[in-house]
Parts: sequence; structure tokens; C-alpha cells
Amino acid sequence: MNHLLKLLLLISISNGCLAKTAIFENIDNLNFVKEHAKSDKINKDSTLIIFDIDDTLLESTNFVGSGKWYNWQRGRAVQDKQGKTFNIQKEQQFLCIFRTLGTLFEIGSTKLTQPDSAQIVNELKSYDLMILTSRTTKYRDATERELRRNGITLKDKHLLKTNTLLSFDLDDNNRQAKVTYANGIVMSSGLNKGMVLRTILKKLNKKYKHIYFVDDSEKNIVNMQKEWQSDSVKINIFHYTKVDKSISKKEIEHSDIAKKQFDGFLNAAYPDSFTRFQNDQCM
Repeated sequence: MNHLLKLLLLISISNGCLAKTAIFENIDNLNFVKEHAKSDKINKDSTLIIFDIDDTLLESTNFVGSGKWYNWQRGRAVQDKQGKTFNIQKEQQFLCIFRTLGTLFEIGSTKLTQPDSAQIVNELKSYDLMILTSRTTKYRDATERELRRNGITLKDKHLLKTNTLLSFDLDDNNRQAKVTYANGIVMSSGLNKGMVLRTILKKLNKKYKHIYFVDDSEKNIVNMQKEWQSDSVKINIFHYTKVDKSISKKEIEHSDIAKKQFDGFLNAAYPDSFTRFQNDQCM
């Protein structure tokens, strides 16, 4: 039994809610989610199915800008192909990562995590669907573009009226940030996804008996389970692990070259910004 599953079971048992939460670990095929929903024979009108984006529905076609690259850039411990844990060196970090990331999202491209990801989402449209990403609100246009380009759109499944936007600030007891919901996509700005979901459903006056949540992040899965553990809703949580999170020496070399070239461009085109970035003045 791995660390995540042990933690979730302890949380559930300590709160007497084991029967209300089903945890599915190491899911490497989204068809498992679809088939599980169908086999439950639940009322579709009382069911919400939620997908994450990065490394769940879509993955970056390049290392720079990918989910694992972002974690490495943020100084989080990552693993190489042999399973050895390491952290980024300061000289390898892109300057002002959050402003830089917006540029990378705009010019970068993605692909489906599995060839039938879009088809699976489309086959589940008889249920209420939602996409819940940790990306910030500033990245919405690029995010919607890449989803559309890969054949994924929830405009006809939106819980709001077409072309309407729900926007609010939320403090998740860690920090405060803006959340937006439009076209079926929630931009949660890295906040607690469980709390974000509860807030949105309350604002929309929507209630469900069953919620399916699919995400690649252990943190998001734990937060979702903890937030809903005392609720009457039956939560089915799927930890999607198909996308390889290990980082190779070649990928690091590629990022180091890209950083040098990106810094060179920034210094040549926007020397004032480059100076501010070097001094960690990112706002």
C-alpha cells in the first residue's frame, strides 16, 4: 500500500467516513473512470464528473512548460529515470516563473494524455461535467485554445448559462487568489480544489449525490478527500498516473539551453524587465 492510499484511508477511518469515499490508485487509462461510472448505474442528473487538465487530459509536447518541469522549477523534489530524488539548482531556474509560464502557455502546445481522451470526455456528456485545473485565471485563453485544439469542449455542458462567467476571490486558509468558472472550466489558481469545488457548487446552488474526481496530483486528491469527507456525497477519487513524472538528464540539458536563450531574448528585447526579473521583482 503506497503513502497516498495509506494517508487517505487514515483520514477516512478517523472521520468515520470510509463508506463515502472510494479511492482508485494508479489509474493509467481514463476508460476506467468511464466504465466505473456506467457500472455504478447511478442517476446521471445527480452525478458530477470532474477532470484535471495537466497530465490528466493533456500533457505538454515539450519538457519546458510541462507539469514535471514546473514542479522541478518550483524547487520541489523530483526523480530521475532511476528513481533518484533531486532538486533544481538556483542557476537552472527561469526568472519570475509565474510571468514566464504565461508566455510558455501562449506559445507552447499540448497533446492528449491518451489517444481517446477527448472521445472519453464526449461519451460522458450525459453526466454533468467540469474541468478543474490549478492553472491561474490569467492562463484561461491559452488553456481553452489547447483543449479545443485537442477536441475537448464543455460549452454545451456548462453549469452556468452560455457565455457567463463566475468570478470570485477565495481564501483556502493558505492564501487568497481569484477563481473563475466559464465554459465548463474552473481556473483555481493553485488553491485547495476541494474547497474551490464546494464554493462553486454553493454559489450555483447545485447539489450532487455522486462526484467523480480525476487528477494526477496527490496533493489535489488528498485535499478533495479531506474537504468532502464529512459530506453525504459519495466521492469517487481516481489518481491518474499514466504520464511519466521522471526527468531525464537530456531534458534538464534542454531546459538549461532554453533558459539561456530565453534570458538572452528577454535582455535584448526588454532589458528593463530583465533587470527587474534578475532582482526578483516579478509583479
